[in-house]
Amino acid sequence: MKLESAEFTTERDTVIKWLDINKKIPKRSNSAFTYIKIIRGGLKSKSVNSFIKHSSLTKKQVSKMIHISERTLQRNPPEKIIDTTSSERLIDLTRLFHKGITVFNEKAKFITWLNRPNRALDNQKPIELIETNMGIDLVIDELLRIEHGVFS
Repeated sequence: MKLESAEFTTERDTVIKWLDINKKIPKRSNSAFTYIKIIRGGLKSKSVNSFIKHSSLTKKQVSKMIHISERTLQRNPPEKIIDTTSSERLIDLTRLFHKGITVFNEKAKFITWLNRPNRALDNQKPIELIETNMGIDLVIDELLRIEHGVFS
């Protein structure tokens, strides 16, 4: 899936679409404050399923990344609110995917990159690192280096 400019004009648009957020969000508000407001209100379980569909990750992978058991994800009804920490992680993961797809210009290429050991990331696969906030930061930093042509 290529990143289409009409489909994903901004990171914020990706977050809203990928997480199936139906709340009315003012166009002019700062994205960070918008995310904080969404996190405080909590995302719904349907947001997890929507992220899984868009990201092409498995429920098992995502449950590990957002720190909710796979069984709990299966049991939760779509409208159940997930906790603040998991909501924040889901937004961070969506932002990471937006950045990765933007850098590689195609979701399949980004997914391939996520699953290969990376010398700049201590020979670890980026997907193994994104289970923690610090790991997400490391992966985003590496994506920024790639985007700017600085291969380490």
